[in-house]
Amino acid sequence: MFDKLRDVLLYLYEATEKMEEKSTFIAEHREERMEEFKKHKEELHAKAKDKLKEMKTETKQKAKHQFDEVLKEAGVARKEEIDELKKMISSLSTKIDKLKK
Repeated sequence: MFDKLRDVLLYLYEATEKMEEKSTFIAEHREERMEEFKKHKEELHAKAKDKLKEMKTETKQKAKHQFDEVLKEAGVARKEEIDELKKMISSLSTKIDKLKK
């Protein structure tokens, strides 16, 4: 009976030693793991930020395209078209002025 009790106590002692070693190992490497975690978190944050920026740009482009299509269907002139017409009118005005002379 005492032999079995002694064996159990030895196993318990050995288990506590292993647990202490493991806890010491974990404590020693905690800072290293925390740095790895922070680095990984920052990488994920940067990726998410880039993805969000990409999605925002894509959404803006789609909205602009759809808005341009609506204006085109409604027959409303866009700024680029108006600027082009202004250039054509000024060019024609200079030609008319030359013809008057």
